[in-house]
Amino acid sequence: MTDWGKVEETNLRAVTDVLTSWNRHDVNGVLDFYDEGIIWTNVALEEQYHGKQEVGGFIRQLITAFPDLHFSVSERIPHEQYVAEKWEIHGTHLGPFLNIPATGRPIVIPGMSMVEMRNGKFYRDSFYFDSMGVLRQMGLMPSLTATQTLPGRALLWAAVNRLPVATLAAFIAIVAFFARHSRRG
Repeated sequence: MTDWGKVEETNLRAVTDVLTSWNRHDVNGVLDFYDEGIIWTNVALEEQYHGKQEVGGFIRQLITAFPDLHFSVSERIPHEQYVAEKWEIHGTHLGPFLNIPATGRPIVIPGMSMVEMRNGKFYRDSFYFDSMGVLRQMGLMPSLTATQTLPGRALLWAAVNRLPVATLAAFIAIVAFFARHSRRG
């Protein structure tokens, strides 16, 4: 049995109960768990959302992009007014998200949050997720194993050295040509 105080128990109940609203795609229900002065810090996208209106806008965008969205939390650690969480969002990318058109691909977004609660409501939430992993799952970035191939290493070299797009395209074509012909013997 844990020896948490009333504050930790109240906060754990709120961060647990909000999942029902998330998984029903009930934005207003989610926002009922949030303080009027909520500040969400989306570390991966380098954005902050201030107040329920901005947070609700982002949640609506997320649910529109992933209409089968399911949010789960595997671990929670409370300490006074803070709760650390390890979570996953599962969904199919069926609508535009961050100006990326729907890809139809299944996406799993693992992440972590450090939540500060006030009077049993979310007051601050700084959350982190692997944005590059999301782009790879959408088919917009190569896998890291692709960077181990000759064309992959060449592409990385060209990107790091900031070659202009036309030069980069020609460079990739040349490397790919030589990679294909070097295998023929």
